[in-house]
Amino acid sequence: MVALITVAVVLVSAGLALWFGHHSLRSGGPSSSGVGNAFGGFDVFDPGQGRMKEDLDSKDTEGEMFAAPDEEDRPVRVDLRTGKIHIRKTPPPD
Repeated sequence: MVALITVAVVLVSAGLALWFGHHSLRSGGPSSSGVGNAFGGFDVFDPGQGRMKEDLDSKDTEGEMFAAPDEEDRPVRVDLRTGKIHIRKTPPPD
């Protein structure tokens, strides 16, 4: 008899827990956000945000890989207004 009552109490409490959980997730009230995402308030558990912070921090030390060429360094110059291409001859090696 005790086992039957225990099983009935466990089944009723499990059913109530399932119904309450489902109801709190479906409702738009303030209690649903805490149940839906238990770790929502902790930024430590968001790996995407951690990668974003590392990427932004790496931009502070980032520099140019190559220096931008000057006008005299470019052997080919294209003039789009006149439609001409100017090719600079390199001096012969001594």
